Amino acid sequence: MNKRAVAAVLTAAAVLLTCGCANNKKSSKKKTIPERPTDWSVEQRSVEEVTPLKGEDMAFVKRDEGDDSIVRIIQGVLGASPVTNEQEALDLIASYSQEMGFGDVYSELKFAGTIEYGDMTDYRFDQYYGGLQVTGSFIELTVDESYRSLPVVINSTYTDMWGFDTKPRVSAEAALKCASDKYKVTKETVPKLTIYTGPTLVWIVPVSNSRVSDVYIDASNGNTIHEDIKLS
Repeated sequence: MNKRAVAAVLTAAAVLLTCGCANNKKSSKKKTIPERPTDWSVEQRSVEEVTPLKGEDMAFVKRDEGDDSIVRIIQGVLGASPVTNEQEALDLIASYSQEMGFGDVYSELKFAGTIEYGDMTDYRFDQYYGGLQVTGSFIELTVDESYRSLPVVINSTYTDMWGFDTKPRVSAEAALKCASDKYKVTKETVPKLTIYTGPTLVWIVPVSNSRVSDVYIDASNGNTIHEDIKLS
């Protein structure tokens, strides 16, 4: 093989590693994950401490369908003190970290606002990790004024991010190239790095298409793993 042919092969290989639009292989190199902490910044509560609501024999607990060691919903009187603001709501959520599989809620949760309906107020917190939003992951704490503003429901779609790597192997420019293989993108298009279901680190690339609004490019290999369909 002559020098020109060798250079062509090396160039093609470099493009594949940079973009990897058709490369489904994942790196075999294992990342060393530190041990989880065994202590908490606030005193922890358990499901057994939750008082049933009026008319109920026991507190309602719903566990994750795939892992019954993870609690997703607890309904009952969750604490003896009223919750009247976002900080008190976050502190209450933190006290159920061990029971519900949360990490450091003080660094991972951002207050997204409240929703009021009747005597109820929902305090919603969206999950972030390494400065990136975790798509679809949130924790809501419901407070009931008829119960002296005590917390009565905690609802979680929290994603365990322990040891997750937020450094993309595929660059933003390569993600644009991958998306442009199928869809039209403009020079002004700026991919957004985020954490998608899985969890999977992805680049969200806006595209110009009559059916699709955004393409999700896997930031580890350049594959398209999801497309947002426009609402008709």
